[in-house]
Amino acid sequence: MEITNESPVLEINGLEKRFGGCHALRGVNMRIPAGQIAGLLGPNASGKTTLLKAAAGLIQPTAGTIRYYENAAPGPQARKTIGFCPDIMTFPGWMNVRDAFTFYSEMYDDYSQERADELIRTLELQGFINNYINKLSKGMKERLALGLTFSRETKLYLLDEPLDGIDPVGKMRVIDTILAMQPQGASTLVSTHLVKDIERIFDCVYFLSNGKMVFSGESEKIREERGQTVEQAYLEVFINEGSI
Repeated sequence: MEITNESPVLEINGLEKRFGGCHALRGVNMRIPAGQIAGLLGPNASGKTTLLKAAAGLIQPTAGTIRYYENAAPGPQARKTIGFCPDIMTFPGWMNVRDAFTFYSEMYDDYSQERADELIRTLELQGFINNYINKLSKGMKERLALGLTFSRETKLYLLDEPLDGIDPVGKMRVIDTILAMQPQGASTLVSTHLVKDIERIFDCVYFLSNGKMVFSGESEKIREERGQTVEQAYLEVFINEGSI
């Protein structure tokens, strides 16, 4: 099943990335329609983080093209127009939660204090606003990273394993935040291997294995045409690939 759209928010064609002798991405193609939440699914070391970093302009592809909505600038300039939430967000030791939001407000023109205030409430960060970030638990750091990312009102969000290390209640809070805080017409690409926890929010999914895109489809069509949940399709594809 091919996913097509006349005006995608993100379009990737023939993306390759090598790190010395390691071939991390192998001819990846992807089109994410406007207004959708897409899942980038695959086991650990499948190339998900490399793909997101390339899309966010943090690393230079070896080959291939990346195009954004409204022909936004590619490469390092993409960071100004894309909300990227890494799996690990690092901060200076002196910085507390309030400082982090202040930093984002000064760094990004698309920062919204109204959105930030809502996210602080939704993610229950109020009680930690003066806490040093390096003293927070992993789950709280994940919530902070998500809050900072969605405090920007942009057209494309890239989230790298946002559920990793979070308790079940925290996972539901993260999922609800993605649904509530994605602006109208914006799209979100979420990488994860925790498919069952989050598949209900995906409009479309892409399966990545050893740097190759091995499957893509609309979630509803997977359920209707294959008679499977996204997780069942995921397990079938990757067991056949020998990846899990």
